[in-house]
Amino acid sequence: MAKMNSRRRGSAWAWGSAFILLMMTSISVTAAAGQDPAKTYGKFLGNYEFDLGDMGGVKVFEFYVKDGAFWIEYGFTSPGELKPEENATDQFTFTDPDDGLIKVTFQKDAEGQYSKCRVVAESLSLDIVGNKLK
Repeated sequence: MAKMNSRRRGSAWAWGSAFILLMMTSISVTAAAGQDPAKTYGKFLGNYEFDLGDMGGVKVFEFYVKDGAFWIEYGFTSPGELKPEENATDQFTFTDPDDGLIKVTFQKDAEGQYSKCRVVAESLSLDIVGNKLK
């Protein structure tokens, strides 16, 4: 009988530890999600100029925060809410109602500042890089 109780205690301890670890993980994810979006995305905010060539000439895309979310205003079927890619701080996606999945990657310059933005829309065979306007 004593052996059975010690096994139950050991099993309860293992399950309790697993539960605590899961709770700690969910708390840290909630805290990250609760961060101020203007601070989180501030390094990317602003206007970027893209040359779309025959698809529309030179266009300015705006990246901004509104209602706690990160947005792109790109002049087509916009705006689009950008969703962060898992395990990446400078890669985002959104789904355009007409053109499908759009991938956005912000790129650093030699000084370590985000000054370029790459936009890829496979459905349009589009892969362009724009420069941040000062």
